[in-house]
Amino acid sequence: MSRKKYDRISKNESDGRIFYGYDDKEDGTTTWYDEYGNLDSRTDTPSYSDEE
Repeated sequence: MSRKKYDRISKNESDGRIFYGYDDKEDGTTTWYDEYGNLDSRTDTPSYSDEE
């Protein structure tokens, strides 16, 4: 996992797990890691309206 500060944070409502997202501005994706630094997934970067 990159050592830079994450770009976004997401809490899974079903189990309370927290994930940290790192945006790739070049390809428009976000890579998500769990609190232990394990890769979870890669998704299209959510828009701010998606997070509200």
